[in-house]
Amino acid sequence: MTAQVDHQVAVVPMTDEQKFIFDLKGWIAIPGVLSEDEIDSVKAHVIAQKENPELLDPLDRYAVSGPSQILVDHPVVVGVLREILAQDRSEECYGFRCENGFTMVRETDFKGVAPHGGGTGTGMFAYQCVNRDIFSGLTRVVWELNPVEEGDGGTLFMSGSHKSNFPMHEAHMGLEGLDSPLYESYTCPPGSVVIFSESVCHAGPLWTNAERPRIAVFNCYSRAESQFHKMNLPLEVIEAMPPKRRTLFRGVWGHDFKNGQPNDFFSAENLGL
Repeated sequence: MTAQVDHQVAVVPMTDEQKFIFDLKGWIAIPGVLSEDEIDSVKAHVIAQKENPELLDPLDRYAVSGPSQILVDHPVVVGVLREILAQDRSEECYGFRCENGFTMVRETDFKGVAPHGGGTGTGMFAYQCVNRDIFSGLTRVVWELNPVEEGDGGTLFMSGSHKSNFPMHEAHMGLEGLDSPLYESYTCPPGSVVIFSESVCHAGPLWTNAERPRIAVFNCYSRAESQFHKMNLPLEVIEAMPPKRRTLFRGVWGHDFKNGQPNDFFSAENLGL
């Protein structure tokens, strides 16, 4: 299994402009975050998972393991998630959890993912911004490892739909709705990250660039007290991580009143399901 170390650079705070754009649109794209060496390493890991998983250590066959593990709490992502999900519980514990991750190698034979999300979300899908404090609920982080150019087929967003007071209209839904003028996307160099609220209506259009596939890692985050995805991650994968990173995979609860223990630790008995 690939050995892992903590990041050696400070967390990058979310800027006021990024907060403005995220609240306005429901998503932001931050270009060129990863170094060339990091891109090459993670990309090779993603391709190996798809094409030759049997050549990888069994514990490196996950989106949050192997070289891809550096993405889980990358300093740029942590800076954003602290503002839109939760501040750290302590110096040793994140205030949010990573509850899902998958990798993607998308060729031109991809048929597309229909629009979903948007409208009047409730529960952990409800987006809120009160007194300039954002709460994004379920939040997706997408790492683009190849360039994405205009028309290639990056993720589509119906910007602003995370705050819609009306259900999504059928004219803009379904695969036939991908041509709606209300959707927009992004262009970016490799190593960029796109962060969006799962409350914003989004879709996976056809990938059109025959010269290169879309290669990406999709991780999902929520507050420590909520969970949408079933993790199904072996304990051994988490135990190989640095201590603070492990807290991203702790159990889903807030406080143990019987033992006077806040949920600010990870252990074999406190593992997200």
